[in-house]
Amino acid sequence: MDNTALSGVRAFLFDLDGTVTRDGRVPASSLAAMERLQAAGLLTLAVTGRPAGWCDLIARWWPVDAVIGENGAFCFARRDDNRIDRDWFFETTPTERATLVAIAEDTLRLAPGLAASADNAWRVCDIAVDFTEDVTGPTLDDAERVRRHFEAAGACAKTSSIHVNAWFGEHDKKTTACTVLADRFGITAERQAAEVAYIGDAPNDEPMFAAFPLSFGVAGVRRFLHHMRAHPADIATGDGADGFVEIAQRLLEARAA
Repeated sequence: MDNTALSGVRAFLFDLDGTVTRDGRVPASSLAAMERLQAAGLLTLAVTGRPAGWCDLIARWWPVDAVIGENGAFCFARRDDNRIDRDWFFETTPTERATLVAIAEDTLRLAPGLAASADNAWRVCDIAVDFTEDVTGPTLDDAERVRRHFEAAGACAKTSSIHVNAWFGEHDKKTTACTVLADRFGITAERQAAEVAYIGDAPNDEPMFAAFPLSFGVAGVRRFLHHMRAHPADIATGDGADGFVEIAQRLLEARAA
């Protein structure tokens, strides 16, 4: 993609884990890139599988205009007065939650080392199984077995770079992102293809890669491509935070050209 294609971008949406992180942490370079984007007039929206508890802090403290969490369950957005609006699009009933927990526990037998994600206590809609964040041993193929097990039980499931997330409902990152862009930020469905860019790193970003022609992957996305039907239009040279900063700079240069 050249500067002409990127010059009309108004909103930059991005995954978190493996996209703005380096070695499991968010470096200053990623946060500084978000600040530069906002200073240049671009909207910054985090779109993640992380839980509501984390997203509340991100919406309050990070240089983002909004954060969409749990793969599209909700949006926490900053208002002009710096207070946070919380739009809950989907919530899980106690019965559904108990069912997800039971399915998740059953998946742990599929491979040695699988574990319930440490952040499950702060989730309101989905459940996560950890295959690489706090555990060692499970492979991406093991994660895909977990994903298929959830789907066979009637849940929706997506594999990220660290977890397999599962929930009941038809929502995903794309469905909620498109709604939020139109209803909250005034970027209509007809304009989103030309005015929205996205960057991610894993199969749970697939709906976003399919929805937005101006889509990017950090270099690490290459290890997942054979598990994905929809691929990013372009892939950064750098991985993780380095790739995120690289693409943010491309957007800034295109906007200034």
